[in-house]
Amino acid sequence: MPFSRKQREYFDHADKRWNFKVGATRSGKTYADYFMIMKRIRARMDKAGLVVILGVSQATIERNVLAPMREMYGERCIGRIGPGNRCNMFGEKVYCLGAEKRNQVAKLRGTSIKYAYGDEVAEWSQEVFELLKSRLDREYSCFDGSLNPKSPTHWLKGFLENADNAYVQHYTIFDNPFLPRSFVDDLCREYAGTVYYKRYILGEWALAEGLVYPMYLDAVLPTDFGDLRDEFKDYVLSIDYGTLNAFSAELWGYHEGVWYLFDEYYYSGRDSGDQKTDEDYGNDMDEFTKDIKTNGKIRTIVDPSAASFITLLQKRGRYKVLKADNAVEDGIRETATALKTGRIKVYPTCKAWQREAAGYVWEDSEGADKPVKINDHAMDAMRYFVKTMRIAKPKRANNNPYTVMYA
Repeated sequence: MPFSRKQREYFDHADKRWNFKVGATRSGKTYADYFMIMKRIRARMDKAGLVVILGVSQATIERNVLAPMREMYGERCIGRIGPGNRCNMFGEKVYCLGAEKRNQVAKLRGTSIKYAYGDEVAEWSQEVFELLKSRLDREYSCFDGSLNPKSPTHWLKGFLENADNAYVQHYTIFDNPFLPRSFVDDLCREYAGTVYYKRYILGEWALAEGLVYPMYLDAVLPTDFGDLRDEFKDYVLSIDYGTLNAFSAELWGYHEGVWYLFDEYYYSGRDSGDQKTDEDYGNDMDEFTKDIKTNGKIRTIVDPSAASFITLLQKRGRYKVLKADNAVEDGIRETATALKTGRIKVYPTCKAWQREAAGYVWEDSEGADKPVKINDHAMDAMRYFVKTMRIAKPKRANNNPYTVMYA
């Protein structure tokens, strides 16, 4: 299997206690680790201490690390996570732990770690990372980790700039010579004009500032566009539920590869001074969707926290309710891609959507990417739709056998 120049450079120089690959998505960072993990484990096979793999969750560890390695080395070498959070790897018991939440810290207390691998390190809780630092306490202990950069005020950037006994390597997407040029060009177009271009293409620590969706006006159709409602082949209703806060519902129609936001419902109990009940909103949704003609139930994506309203819609029999995927950061990134690439368009009559998009801005939140939580209900309903329906799922260069693993 061929290696890029950057990967060979890592193999030659990553001999410190702390070894990091920082940079763009699809640049080959993780693929190099599939070999380093094997090398590190085997080199410490008879030495004291634990081997630990840390990721955002056990599910992401399985998806990003174990499954690709299992394809390379086989089931006998790479087992599955079982009782006690353990997985057999190359004859060694390896502990696989989520590192996103503070309560994972307890699982590291009192342990001595001879080798640790970290996936998506910038997504971890800082407390987990701080405890890990004290657990790599053997002379031969070491760490390999990879990450996509985030805000320049992120706590991990400070560690990387000041750490002793550390090797830090930077990647851009152009450091992966095995990606087809057309695939790279597509990604560059999708992220152009957003903070994600700097992070996921150039591999830079970049601040999220200004409008969350600076391309929003390009998604709004001209007033003379016409009406495609009679030609839509599919429909989806997406809802951000609110009682005192605004309740936003959006109707999406599909035509020739594009999803169109063609109608909206927006009601603010705070602004009107009259708070509606679940029953009121259910009746409003019946009226809002009365002209939708479909062979079955209307697919309806709802804010997952709205449990009572979800139950009400399910009982009405008109709606096939899906609890929304509420991953905020990934949802915003995918929505930006959908807007940028024209996979979603907005009718000019959707004024509440336009009003919110024009004021939907990033908040300076100490390294974490968060939009200001004011007048964001139509934006949330759109994000639920894009993320849950996987409208902007990243494309793979399927004609290249190395693309899947060169993450």
